[in-house]
This record gives sequence, structure tokens and C-alpha cells, in this order.
Amino acid sequence: MSTSTPVRDDATDNRWYVASILLLVHIFAHVDRMVFNVLIEPIKTEFGLSDTVMGLMTGLAFAAFYALVGIPLAYVADRFNRRNLIAASIAVWSVMTVLCGMAASAIQLVLARIGVAIGEAGSNPASHSIIADLFEPAKRAMPMGLLATGPNLGIMLGFMIGGLISATYGWRWAFVVAGLPGLLIAVLVLMTIREPRRGHADGHAMAAGPGGGGVRDVLATMRERRSLIWIVAGFSFAGMYGFGAISWITPMFNRSYGMSEGEIAIWIGLVAGVAGTIGTFSGGYLADRFGKRDVRWRLWIICVVAVGAAPFGLAAFLVQNPWATLALFVVPGTIAVFHAGPSFALVQGLVDVRIRAVTSAFLLFILNVVGGGLGPLMVGVLSDLLLPSYGSESVRYAMMTLTIPALLSAFCYFMATRTLRQDLEAAGSAH
Repeated sequence: MSTSTPVRDDATDNRWYVASILLLVHIFAHVDRMVFNVLIEPIKTEFGLSDTVMGLMTGLAFAAFYALVGIPLAYVADRFNRRNLIAASIAVWSVMTVLCGMAASAIQLVLARIGVAIGEAGSNPASHSIIADLFEPAKRAMPMGLLATGPNLGIMLGFMIGGLISATYGWRWAFVVAGLPGLLIAVLVLMTIREPRRGHADGHAMAAGPGGGGVRDVLATMRERRSLIWIVAGFSFAGMYGFGAISWITPMFNRSYGMSEGEIAIWIGLVAGVAGTIGTFSGGYLADRFGKRDVRWRLWIICVVAVGAAPFGLAAFLVQNPWATLALFVVPGTIAVFHAGPSFALVQGLVDVRIRAVTSAFLLFILNVVGGGLGPLMVGVLSDLLLPSYGSESVRYAMMTLTIPALLSAFCYFMATRTLRQDLEAAGSAH
């Protein structure tokens, strides 16, 4: 039952602590996911695989299961205890990451990667739903932005762990070292986080238990609020650029500049982690600040920076010096995740409280299929096609095509602004 004034909830007293723990969860989710990208070359060599197959393993094979399992797990998050679901998810993906290091064949490695995907699918929607219940709409982009820095910091740690451990002890131990800390984090979640009341931050509270909506409700909401469709599309195209670039940047440096995983992983990890964290925080901060004047600025600012970063992205793949490539990559690396905080915050505000987790899962479903699945696969296929003409430089030129989805993302976010104010009013969200 709803009331007109916020209901006191002790779980919100330490809401920034909860947000920080959920950030830690997101960091290690992406450590376990991204460590694979550093190890593409030694895995490819050991099992004798093509770039297309590696693109499938790092992209579509992972993304498809992540996306498909995410929606039913979001049903669970909308109906039952989200904290327990997050802790169980961490334990599953951590164990499966360790098993990646024990794979005796490519098939076993794919199956272990699928296990990692299934585990990770349960944490994001539940985390977004918890954040939405702890922070009121006008202040939600910043904590969502904090949560969205997890992938950047996870990329940094994943690249460092993968590069250093692989260079010293071999690629299999890199998976073991990446996976084990998650088991401790699962215990921390269970012992220190309390389940908040649903809808609290929006001025009403809902008893826990059955009653959430489903994908039909999400699709019906999208038909009524067209800005939601364009935000999902923009997020997905941005994901094609981000996932495609981070999946193949290490092989590009290895083939084009002759640098080993150990040599380049630290530098790429630092650039992606630091620049991405700055970009994510900046996106959330600027969206909250400029959005006070006009809510459409929450998306307009994404369009402006995405278009401005495109020339730097192209130049990064055209120059012939590794340090110039890294320096130029700082700009698109910062902008690539600028959209995350504002997007998640607006999506949570555009839908009913009862379908927040499943909406987040639907958003991640599309993001992972289009962005995480097609981005790395597109680069891998193009690299194989260009191999006869460009040899070891084929992956470099294949990565240049990622500028196209980056610009398509800016177009979609611009289109979302046309009905954003009306759609937020229809949702009753006080942005």
C-alpha cells in the first residue's frame, strides 16, 4: 500500500555505504569478465582459434546467456530479497571464473564462461533496484554513476591481474587470482547490507514479496514512453563501441606494436580505469547539475561529448606509435561511459516501481546482445576478413569501424530528448 509521504526505512541511513559495497560488487564482476580480454592471445594460441571464434567467446557466447538469464533473475529481484540474490550471484561467477583457469579444451572454457555470465546476470538489476529505493529521483544519477564506475575499475584491475599474473605464472592462474576475492565479497554483502523497502525514495513504500511486473509490462511502458526506446537503443550502440574496443585493444597492441600482455595490460588498464571512472562520475554529476534547469540536458550532454570524442577515437587507431595511441584513447575512453549514470537513472524514473529490476534486466539484455555480443564479434569477423590484405594490422582497421555505433548512440540519445519531459511526467517522476 502506498502513502503520500516517505516511509521511514533504517536501511536508507547508510545508503552511501550500501552504494559503496554494490560498487565493489560491480568492480569484481568486471574483473572476472574482463580478465578474459587480456588473455585472448595466449588462449587463441593454445587452442588454435580464429579471431571470429575469440570474438564469439568474449562477446556473443557470454552476452547471450547473460542477457537470457538476466530477465528471469530480475523477476526474482522484483519479488524477493535482492541482497541474497546478489550474494548468490557473486559466489557463482567467482567459482566459474576459477574453473576457466582449469579448462582443458575450448569447449570447457566456453562452458565456464557461460557460468560466469549466468552468475553476473543476477547482480546488476537487483543493485539498480536497491539504489533506486535508497535515493530520491533528483539525486539518483550520481549514485547510479558511482555504480557505473564499477566496470571501469574492474577493467583496470582485470587488465592488471590478467597481464601481470599471465606474464609470471601463465594465463590459467590469472583466472584463479581474479575469481577468489568474490567469495569474500559475497559474505560481506550478506553480513552488512539490509534489504530496503521498495519505493521508499519515491515517497511510498511497498511490502516485499510477490507482485512485480514482467517483460510485457516493460514493453507496454516502452510503447507509451518513446524516450525509453531511444535510451535503450543509445545505450546499446554505446555498448558496441565500449565492448568492442576493450575486447580487442590488447590484441591490437600485441600485433601492431609487438607488445606482450604484461607490458601493455597495465597501461591500458590505467587508461581505461582512470579515464572511464572520471567519465562516469562526470556524466552523473553533470547530468544532475544541468538537469535541474532542463531534464533534457541529462541526454543532450551525452550527445555533445560523444560527437566531440569521435575524431579522437579514429585518430587513436590511425597513428603508428603505441604511446600516441594510448594518449589519444584517453578521450574516447573517458566519454565511452559518460552515458551510464544518466541512462540508468532515467530508466528507473520512467518505469513503475514494481518493474524496476526487470526493466534494468531488459536494458542489460539489449545492451549485452547488441553491445557486448555484436561489438566484439563485429571486430573479430572484420579482422579475419581483412587479414589477407592487412596481415597483423587487420584488427586495427577493424576497430576503426566502431566509430559508427558511437555516433549512432549520440543520435538515439538526441531522439530521446524529444519526448523525455512528457514521459517523465506520465511516470510521475519528479526529475
